[in-house]
Amino acid sequence: MQLRRALGLMPLALLLIAWEVAVQLKVYPPVLLPSPEKVALVFVNDTATVLDHALSSVGRVLVGIGLSFLVAVPLGLMIGRYRLLDMLTDWSIQIFRSVPPISLIPLAILFLGIGDKPAIALIFLSGLWPLLINTIFGVRGIERTLIKVARAARAGEFLVMKDIILPASLPAIFTGLRLAVGAGWLTVVTAEMIAVKSGLGYMILNAQLTFRSDLIFAGIIVIGAIGLLADQLVRLARSRACRWQEGLTATNE
Repeated sequence: MQLRRALGLMPLALLLIAWEVAVQLKVYPPVLLPSPEKVALVFVNDTATVLDHALSSVGRVLVGIGLSFLVAVPLGLMIGRYRLLDMLTDWSIQIFRSVPPISLIPLAILFLGIGDKPAIALIFLSGLWPLLINTIFGVRGIERTLIKVARAARAGEFLVMKDIILPASLPAIFTGLRLAVGAGWLTVVTAEMIAVKSGLGYMILNAQLTFRSDLIFAGIIVIGAIGLLADQLVRLARSRACRWQEGLTATNE
C-alpha cells in the first residue's frame, strides 16, 4: 500500500519539478507563471477566501449529487428489473444523456436565475445519467439463478429487490457514484464561472480578471485535491459496503 502511494506521487513530483524549472528558465513572465512558493503563500495569506469558495462548491456538489442518487438509484433498479420500463425509457435516456449539462447553462439561467439553483440543477443532471445507467446494468448483471431460487422459496417482489437485487447491484452503483461525483465536480466549476457569484470557479475567473495567476493556480490545486478526496471517500464506502466481493474479482488479487 505504501509503495502504491509513493508511485502515485511520482507524476506529481515530476510535474512540480518541471514547473520550478520553467519558472527558473523564465519560460513565461512571472505574472503568468508564478513560482510554486508564491502559490503556496496563497494558502497562507488568502486562506479565508480559498476556504469560503471551496466550501461553497463542495456544498453545491453534495446537494446536486445527493439528489441524483435519490432519483437515479431507485429508478435504475426499477428499469433494470422490469423490461417494459426499459423499453419505455431507453431511447429517452440515450437522447438526454448525450446532451452536455454545460450546454444547458443558458436555459438554467433563464428558468432559475443567477445563484445556487442553476448550478445545483446542472450538477444533478451531470450526476443523474452515470448513476442511472450503472444501476441499470448492475441489475442486468445479476445471475438469474439467484432470483429463481428466491422465487422458489416464495419470496415476494419487495424481498427480492431488497435482499438480492439491491445488494448485488451495489458495486455498479458505487462505480456510477464515482463517475457522478467527478462529473458533478467538473460541472460546478464551469457553472460557477457563469451563473454563480461564489465558489472555486468564480474565484478563478475573478482572479483572471485581476491578474492573480497565483490565485488561479491555487484554485486549480484545490479543485484537484478535493476531487481526489471525494473519489477516495467513495472508494472507501464501496469497500465497506461490498466486502462480500473481496477475493472474487481480478482487482483483489
